Amino acid sequence: MINFIRGIIADKSLGIVVLDVNGVGFEIYVSTFTADTIGEIGEQVTLQTYLHVREDEMTLYGFKDRFEREVFMKLLMVNGVGPKMAINILSGVSAQDLSFAIATQNANVLKGVKGVGTKIRDRILLELKEKIDALTHLAEVNMTACEINENENFAQALNVLIDWGVPRAQAQDILTKVYETSDDMESLIAKAFRELGR
Repeated sequence: MINFIRGIIADKSLGIVVLDVNGVGFEIYVSTFTADTIGEIGEQVTLQTYLHVREDEMTLYGFKDRFEREVFMKLLMVNGVGPKMAINILSGVSAQDLSFAIATQNANVLKGVKGVGTKIRDRILLELKEKIDALTHLAEVNMTACEINENENFAQALNVLIDWGVPRAQAQDILTKVYETSDDMESLIAKAFRELGR
């Protein structure tokens, strides 16, 4: 298995990133959350990867971190979910939110994901309940992130960062990282901009 690929972003389109690795272009399928947060064309990035092999095709899937790849791999264990559907699911709902939804058996999180019907949604919740629970520390992080996202100051700071051109997924990640319960909106924004180097 190809564990990771490090290279220069040569191209980005809907759901696909091309990495230039010493003159070789690797076409890698990614979620929209990964595409939004890994950087821009010309920047170097490292993607965690999964190589899907069939008789007539080899397809690379890429992830911004090991956690997203882990959730992707868990999705592949569900009957009826292949790699294309799994990456589509992770484009409709972040790995963090999905794992939290599975841990809490919240079907509503998956209702808006295109191509995921009731049967697949129920299978994901049922078949992955124990497997997601095994990632105890990750589930705890997700619960914390969910609680934080309900905070009004957090929501206002998130909107400000988005207005400044920061991709939503990146803004959420940064604010979750710097958030403290005592923060007001202004201090949250200030800390986020320091993280961004602005």
